[in-house]
Amino acid sequence: MPKAKRKISFIVNPISGASNKENKRQLIKDNLNLELFEYDYFETQHRGHAIELARLAHKEGSDIVVACGGDGTVNEVAQGLVHTDTTLGIIPNGSGNGFAMHIGMGRNTKKAIQILNKAVTHRIDTCTVNDNFFLNLAGIGFDALIAYKVDHGKKRGLQMYASTITKEIVKFSAEKYHVQTDEEQIIGAYSIIAVANAAMYGYNFTIAPKAKLTDGLLDVVFVKEAPLVKTLLNSWRMLNNTLDKSKLVEIIKTKEVIISTEKPYYYHVDGESFQFDTDLHFKIVPKSLNVLFPEDSDVLT
Repeated sequence: MPKAKRKISFIVNPISGASNKENKRQLIKDNLNLELFEYDYFETQHRGHAIELARLAHKEGSDIVVACGGDGTVNEVAQGLVHTDTTLGIIPNGSGNGFAMHIGMGRNTKKAIQILNKAVTHRIDTCTVNDNFFLNLAGIGFDALIAYKVDHGKKRGLQMYASTITKEIVKFSAEKYHVQTDEEQIIGAYSIIAVANAAMYGYNFTIAPKAKLTDGLLDVVFVKEAPLVKTLLNSWRMLNNTLDKSKLVEIIKTKEVIISTEKPYYYHVDGESFQFDTDLHFKIVPKSLNVLFPEDSDVLT
């Protein structure tokens, strides 16, 4: 008797990155191994819709639910699958694609579909901030300010990020934060405090080089306040995974962290940006989500 096919549901954000310029249906039909899989295809219609679609796909028996979009779409599909046995797959089609890049899915739609044919499942950690889900990376400080400005602008993409950074960095001043980890209290002015499950913002910019998806710990990355020139001279380290070796950076591993500031400011979660004026309480949720990884991925080792 032939082996039963696994069922995949593709959840596509039609306005995310490159996805609105490609014939996604045809790419799936041409590159998915239809001897192994049967599939259905859905498009999101509004923010939060991917959560609903992922939960429905799980309820109706999908083995795998694939997020086709950027970090925000991946976050929503993962929310719909966390604490279930259904597996998250990813076809990266956003601007930064931080989580997809970290696990080795790349940026090419056709290749990502082909990777799914031989991908392997691993159960990884997820995170919450004030009980709101995130998968990849959260942050407070300059990166959150940039995310907020870009999120509320008219354009996306690397060029928009670069121009916004150039404009904002000359007038930026670090905020003072109160930080409580499992073992210590830290008070000081920092340009960035990143809370990482995975390592990467996107575009190969790595903020937490030692982050592991299965260690049951958050990597809290403190980037110290410094003169503009000194900060810029250290920024190249994000492109070669050595930011942890900078004298401007300290990284602490912890299960929980609470961060507060003396005045309202910005934070971001998996690429989505917000303002906050209350304490932010981050927690790790160990081994809570199944994810498809490329068969040759070494990110978990």
